[in-house]
Amino acid sequence: MKTILICLALIFAQKQTAPAPPASDLKFTVRLDRTAVWVGDQFHYLIIVDHPASYEFVLDNLTKDTVNMDPFQVLDVRANPTVRDNGTGRLFVDMTMVNFTIDKTTMEIPQFTLYYFKKDSKTAVADQATAESLTIPPTFIETRSTLPEKPADIRDAVTVNSWDRNRRILPAIGWLSLAALIVGLGRETVLLIKRRKARKGPDRRNAMKAVRQRWFGGLPSEFTDPKTCSAFFDHSYQNVKEYIGHYLETPTLGLTADEMREEMKRRGVSADLTERVGKVMETCETLRYTQNGVGAHSEAARSVADNMREILNVK
Repeated sequence: MKTILICLALIFAQKQTAPAPPASDLKFTVRLDRTAVWVGDQFHYLIIVDHPASYEFVLDNLTKDTVNMDPFQVLDVRANPTVRDNGTGRLFVDMTMVNFTIDKTTMEIPQFTLYYFKKDSKTAVADQATAESLTIPPTFIETRSTLPEKPADIRDAVTVNSWDRNRRILPAIGWLSLAALIVGLGRETVLLIKRRKARKGPDRRNAMKAVRQRWFGGLPSEFTDPKTCSAFFDHSYQNVKEYIGHYLETPTLGLTADEMREEMKRRGVSADLTERVGKVMETCETLRYTQNGVGAHSEAARSVADNMREILNVK
């Protein structure tokens, strides 16, 4: 009779200490991103819980400082509650952990408890007494180590000999390497400067000065002849594009008025200079090939001449 009472007491104690089974409407899965880890490896332990929309999980206590997963060290904990297409909820709990144990081949990830409450039974202030728990059972993971099974010592005994002589040789090698590096850098710098000079060609200021002199040399004294106006528009159109090309140090002879404006704006040229160049090019593109007579173009020619003088003063 005494033996029967002892057995009943043990059964009752086991029922009291065993974790409560999850609610029937809660479903969870556990995933590991690897089946085995080396010493010092980080791995992810993911818990996925599907639950009704009326359940709300307590997530404030899920931090790396409050979650204890000994013998593993917790580096990060991320909880992400979502809503599925059918209206139910899904909770993702992703733990980043690391293993530093070297004397085991299989380790147990301890059980983990999540707390939740039902919204329909939630009072004005949800406290711990009204919360229910969901216990995630332990999970096993394999471990690997590069150490032999029974190492005599982790570090090999190393004897340093002739340290005084090596101490003189190493600085000498370092100074020789530094000197070779400086000589190599100097040579490459000289070659780079020579290549840049060869690529640039003549100085842009001399080229701009030549365009300026050419335009003023071809400037007519008056705009009373139709052929004179047409030649002037053509002369100004070519010279303004060449001058701005040297100013920007980029090819511009193939650009239209609108394209020239965009290029000058992109390079941060002043709005006044950009507008003058665009206006000169638009006028020349419109009138250089028309045959409507001088009367319609004399004022335009004088405006182009005034703008060209302002443009050619920019250096």
